[in-house]
Amino acid sequence: MPIKFRCNYCHQFLGISRAQAGGLVDCPTCGQSIRVPVAEGTVAPVEAPVLDQEDAHLARALDELARLVDLPAEQDVPVRSASADPLDDGSAEHQIPQPLPEPIPIEVPLPPTPVVIVPPVNASLSPGSAVDVGSERGLLEELAVLSAQAGASTGQPGLSSDEHRTLPLTSRPNAAPLRSVVICAALFVAGMLTERFVRILEVGWPTSQGVVTSQTDPLPVSELTGRILYKTPEGGSQPDRGARLILFPAERVGTVKLSSVGFRPADSPADQGVADAAIKALGGTAATTDERGEFRVEVEAGTYQLLILSHFQPRSEGEVDPALEKLLQEYFDRPAEVLGRVQFQFSPIRIKGIGDQWDHSF
Repeated sequence: MPIKFRCNYCHQFLGISRAQAGGLVDCPTCGQSIRVPVAEGTVAPVEAPVLDQEDAHLARALDELARLVDLPAEQDVPVRSASADPLDDGSAEHQIPQPLPEPIPIEVPLPPTPVVIVPPVNASLSPGSAVDVGSERGLLEELAVLSAQAGASTGQPGLSSDEHRTLPLTSRPNAAPLRSVVICAALFVAGMLTERFVRILEVGWPTSQGVVTSQTDPLPVSELTGRILYKTPEGGSQPDRGARLILFPAERVGTVKLSSVGFRPADSPADQGVADAAIKALGGTAATTDERGEFRVEVEAGTYQLLILSHFQPRSEGEVDPALEKLLQEYFDRPAEVLGRVQFQFSPIRIKGIGDQWDHSF
C-alpha cells in the first residue's frame, strides 16, 4: 500500500511507494524537494551537516580569517603574491580587476558626392533627316513661339507648327535644343523600361491567375478556445484552473532543448511567460487556463500535437505513450519533469482557421 501524505509547500495530496520511505523526492505540483514520511504522519529528521576537515578551500579561508584577526587595526592587510600561495593557480577569480580602456571614436567618412553624367548628343541623325514629334503639341507650340521671336528680330516671318513637322532638322531654328529634348525623352523612356524589367525579375513573373510565383500567401491565423474540467471525488465537475496547454508543430524546427520549468501547471507566471515565448519561437504555442478553466490562443491553421497537463488531478505511475515520450525528448532536456505526477491528455489536432474549439475533462 503506498504512503499517502501532503506536500509541505503546496499541500498537494501525494501517494508514493513504501520503497522510497525516508528519501527525498520532488513534488510533481510545485517542484519543491520534500522528504517522504517513514510511516503515516512521521518524517525522519534531516541529518546535521558535517564539517569537512580536509577541504582545502575551507582551510585557506580560515587561515585568511585568522590573519585578519591577528593584524592591528591601523595596519593594512598585505596582498599575497601568486608565487607565495600554492593554492593560487593564477585563474581569473584571484586576479585584481583592471579598469576597461576608454573606447576610441572612429571617424566616419563622408559619403561620396554623386556624379551627374550628361548624355551626349546623338550624332546618328544625319543632316536633312526629318523628325516627327507626333502628339507633342506643347513642344510644337514652343517651337512656333521661338520661330516667331526669331523672325521678329531678323525681320522674317516665323514658321507654323505644321511647317515644323516636315522641316529638316538642320533647317529649323534652334535645332540643338530640340535634339537635346528628344534624346532626354528617349533616355527617360529607356530607364523606365529597364526599371520595370528589373522589378519583374526581382518579384517574379505573374501567372495567368495574377498570382506572383515567388511569393506565398501567409496562413490564416485563428483562435483556438476551449475549457478544461476535472471530476471531483463526489462526482461533480470543477474548472481545472491553472492547467497548462501546449501545442507542438507538426515538424520540429531547430535543435535547441528547452527547460521543463515554465511548462508545468505549478510554475510561476513569470516562468510560464518565458516558456510560452520559447515554444512560440519554435512554431508552437502554450497557454494557461483561467479561473473558469477556459483558455484562448492565437495559432496558424495546420496540424499540431496537443498536450494538456491537469493542475488538480494526480496520476499513478504507469507507462507513457511512446509517441509522447519521443516528442518530449525532442523538445526538452528533462522530459520526465514535464509530465510529473499529474494527469495529461495527448492527441493530434487540426486547426482549420475558422474559430476552432476544444474541450476536455479529466
